[in-house]
Amino acid sequence: MLDQNLRDVFLECGCQVLDQLLPRIVLLPSNREAISRLIKIASSRTLHICATGTGQSFPVNYQPKENQIFLLTTQMNQLLELKHLDASVVVESGILTSKLAERLEGTQLDFPEVLSKYSGTMAGAVLGPDTQGLRHAELRRRILGVEIIDPKGRLLKFGSHAIKNVAGYDYWSFLVGTRGRFGIATRFILNLERMPLLDTVPHPGKRSDSLDNPSEWIYANLCKRLDPDGIFVQ
Repeated sequence: MLDQNLRDVFLECGCQVLDQLLPRIVLLPSNREAISRLIKIASSRTLHICATGTGQSFPVNYQPKENQIFLLTTQMNQLLELKHLDASVVVESGILTSKLAERLEGTQLDFPEVLSKYSGTMAGAVLGPDTQGLRHAELRRRILGVEIIDPKGRLLKFGSHAIKNVAGYDYWSFLVGTRGRFGIATRFILNLERMPLLDTVPHPGKRSDSLDNPSEWIYANLCKRLDPDGIFVQ
C-alpha cells in the first residue's frame, strides 16, 4: 500500500492518486505547476518518474522499476488558444489527437490525417515511437514551439507562434521521438497552414514530372529531412 505521508505529499502537489492501480503509483497532475512540484519532490526522495498519456506504448508484461511513479497527462487536455488568421493552435500535451481533430472540424485549418488517426495524446504523437516515420516527419514541420518541465522541475519554453523563428536551436524538432528523456512536455504550438502532402511526394531518385510545381517537391522532401545534395530536378 502507498504510505499515507507520501500520499499526502502527492495530493499537496495537485496530483490525483489512482488507488485502483496500486501497488503501482499512478498520479494525474492537473496542470504544469503540479508536475514541476512533483519532479522536485521525486528528486529529493529518489523516485523515478515515468510520464505517459494513454500508456499504449508499454508492453503488456511491462514491469515497473523500484520506486517508479507513473504520471498520466490525460487531465491536461485543453485546447488553449486557436488563431485562425495565423493558422496556429496551442494545446496541452494530454489532449487526444482525435479530439483535437474534432475541435478543428469546420475550420479552414489543416490538421493532417496521420495525426488525427493516431489513437494517443499529442505528447505521445510527438515523443513516442513511429515505425514508419510519417507522423514524426509531419510533426517536425508543424511544431512551432514547446513547453517542457526539465529534470530539475523548471518550466522551459522554446519557439513561438512565428513561423520564421530561426534564432537559437531547433529544440522542438530535436524532441520528436525522444520518448520524454529530456523532460515532460506540457504544451505544444502547432502550425496548421496547408502544406504539400508528405506521403504523395515522389522518391528523390525519380523525376518530378508528377508535380506541376517542382519547388513543392523539394520543400516536401526537405521536410522529410532528406539530404538536399541528393535532390536533382531535371
